[in-house]
Amino acid sequence: MPDMDMLVLIELNKLENLSTNYVHEMNYISKRIRNDIWIPGVNSQKLAYFLNKITSVFATMNDIIGTDAFFTLDTVIEYVKNLGKYSIFYNSALDVQYFQELISDIQLESAAYLIEQQWEDVYKKDDGYKGFLEIFDDIFTKCINLHRDKFFYKLKDSDVLCRVVEGVGHKADRFIPWPSKTNNRWNPPGKQYLYLSFNDKETKYTDQLSLNEYVCLEEYRASIGCNYSFCRFEPVKEGNILDLSYNDVSLSKIKSIVDDYYNDSVKKMIDELLSNPNAHEKYKNKKKLKKDILALMDKNPVDKNIIEESYAKQYLKMICSCIYKKVDEKDEGKKEKAYKSFHILSKYLENNGVTGIIYPCTRTQKIIRKNLVLFNVSDARPIESSIREFAYV
Repeated sequence: MPDMDMLVLIELNKLENLSTNYVHEMNYISKRIRNDIWIPGVNSQKLAYFLNKITSVFATMNDIIGTDAFFTLDTVIEYVKNLGKYSIFYNSALDVQYFQELISDIQLESAAYLIEQQWEDVYKKDDGYKGFLEIFDDIFTKCINLHRDKFFYKLKDSDVLCRVVEGVGHKADRFIPWPSKTNNRWNPPGKQYLYLSFNDKETKYTDQLSLNEYVCLEEYRASIGCNYSFCRFEPVKEGNILDLSYNDVSLSKIKSIVDDYYNDSVKKMIDELLSNPNAHEKYKNKKKLKKDILALMDKNPVDKNIIEESYAKQYLKMICSCIYKKVDEKDEGKKEKAYKSFHILSKYLENNGVTGIIYPCTRTQKIIRKNLVLFNVSDARPIESSIREFAYV
């Protein structure tokens, strides 16, 4: 009797080596199979069987057509669709939604892999393709800046903005950052920005800390046993804050912007057609039905703004999925290299009228939270009465 778990591992190895051009994506599928789909000792035999059948077909197509011609990202997605088609036989707990989200995750992984390489040098161009900054400029100019209500945030007095410093007995002016000669994520040496934890409402984390205060401690890399002081800030002006967080929304959710719009449009069209009391008799004639549908489509043309919003947000989601990574703060060389692209992007945004950026907290995986950086330290001011001292134990 063969070891069924070993058979699955053999098939996963075949899967990972199906394409030399899409190794990253096929490895990602293999990883998800190991984590989500495969239950060792339970569904190994059936899973190995279907993996063998699907992979064999794709391998044969590779041999006939040639892997460079046959294998594209669409081929990778087709593999997942086939995997989902037979899931009822090897893991019935997985529904259609799971495989749809898996496809979105693969697309995100694939795009993020390419963007990550471009991000290392935002000016770099390969084989005639545009560099990161040129692509970003296209999307910013042709979409983001034209649909500001979809991509920009205006600060409100009710927003919770917080900052922490070490020690106690401080006045409000201590929370205004000093000029710095070191690298920070968004500002280059010699240029000071104001970094704050951000939330649009007060949220409790523990009995001793609000969520914003906890984020401040994480971002500050606070040490247990030390004393710290928190201070709330209030916006001086609402500004033009670009939301570059996207850590609280999935790619599939962003894609659904178009799907929801399409479904809503179709529903309205059907409702209008059926509002005619003689619809049943009238539309027995398919030519009349087609004519009325075309007339309704002319009457309600596709809103290209919806399409543009979805695609721009998909791109920003892909960017945000690969550029925010923890940096070794002790290694100045690595830190300078990691932050160089952020400095170039912030300079570009500042030159284009952006006054700040909302970005995700990367110091902890316990929570999904956001931070705010303001390019002008005077755009928000500390609230003296909000200063609170805290012993971190």
